[in-house]
Amino acid sequence: MKARKLSKREINLISKELERYIRKNAVKNFKYERLIALEGNWTTVCYTNTSVIKALKNFNNIFSVGNVFGEIRKDFKLSLEGFSLISDQIVNNYAVVNEKAEELFLYGRDIFKNSILEINGSGRIAVFNKNREFLGIGFFDGKMIKNIKDKGWYLREGG
Repeated sequence: MKARKLSKREINLISKELERYIRKNAVKNFKYERLIALEGNWTTVCYTNTSVIKALKNFNNIFSVGNVFGEIRKDFKLSLEGFSLISDQIVNNYAVVNEKAEELFLYGRDIFKNSILEINGSGRIAVFNKNREFLGIGFFDGKMIKNIKDKGWYLREGG
């Protein structure tokens, strides 16, 4: 894959997604210069440091760099690592779950409403335990949180 800087349109798509979760001033102050686009069948957005980004010009075929922050197909969607990087700033579209739900969620299971301690928003949400540690990504439909991807995925399937 070829690495390149993000276009203005791509930065706007990323900003729009970030605004669903973090405050506007945090979106404005986000370090977009640390993001790089990798072109393949879709655009993978990676988060790394600026010295690595400068060094990438010396390489032609790059498989991966830094943390995968998300991907752009039609819209931008944060990845599991993207959510992890912004998790301490998330104030919208999140849920906090009890200990039993935490365990089940990390095994790839869905969470029923009676296990949710706090909910803010709907649709694609960040899921936290009661200590506000990021567990993964879910989809809240008003009745339950469907597990999209959780941190246990790395052990079950990712590695």
